[in-house]
Amino acid sequence: MEKIKENIYTETGFLGCNPSFVITKEGIVMIDAPQRPDEALRWRKEIQKYGEIAYIITTDHHQDHAIGNFYFDGDIITHEGTMKRLLTEGFADLCKQWVLKLDPQFGPLIENYSVRRPKITYSERMSLYLGDDLFELIHVESHTQDETLVYMPRKKVLFSGDTVCTRQIPSLHESYPFSWLKALELVETLAFDVVVPGHGEVGDKETFREFRHDLWGLIKRVEEKIDRGSTREEVIQQMKYKDTVHSKYPQSLADFFDDLMEKNIGRLYDEVMKTRTMKP
Repeated sequence: MEKIKENIYTETGFLGCNPSFVITKEGIVMIDAPQRPDEALRWRKEIQKYGEIAYIITTDHHQDHAIGNFYFDGDIITHEGTMKRLLTEGFADLCKQWVLKLDPQFGPLIENYSVRRPKITYSERMSLYLGDDLFELIHVESHTQDETLVYMPRKKVLFSGDTVCTRQIPSLHESYPFSWLKALELVETLAFDVVVPGHGEVGDKETFREFRHDLWGLIKRVEEKIDRGSTREEVIQQMKYKDTVHSKYPQSLADFFDDLMEKNIGRLYDEVMKTRTMKP
């Protein structure tokens, strides 16, 4: 666990996203949750040393951010699109199956699993005041359609979810790459000196700009290949990149992530082509 500022902690070593928590005078605010049950229970034990959880903010609907909510108290806050995805029929079963793929020994810890319904949702922006602390929740369309940025202007800290990662690209199969670039323009306007990314080490404005450069470069490479006449399948085969986000997952999931990589590049191809067909 890493202390990044007074009363603000994060963990970048878990399998999945970077869960964090902020200690306020009116309770603890947790941002995202560990996906492995054993790591969730360990995280809960650590948080309990500092007080009770008042709220859990979930930055998107993907399992590595949301599965662990089951193991914590506190009212859940999400974007309304995130709640819709979390409450989709069969989502709880998918989460259970995913955890068992991570390690079948987690069976007893996931046996009674259910999806916790968010208590509070928002559409575009929301302000949460607890004691002297202000949390600004900002909806962006980027890694998914329902991403939430959690910005603490008084502390100059940004919890970016997967809208920003440090020296790695998150999954793109549900992404909106051109909206993502606009979201990163918005991030540039925020006054922060610490960014807790969705994946990777804690960073700053410079690591944020490196991520924006890398994402834009990936999109440009797809555009260039399309300009040269490459087909969708050719682009997928030629554009595979090193998937460091999922490098620590069990080897048994290698085929799953190989398939995901094809979906990632296929999504970029489709989104680039969509913008071209929309032009007059």
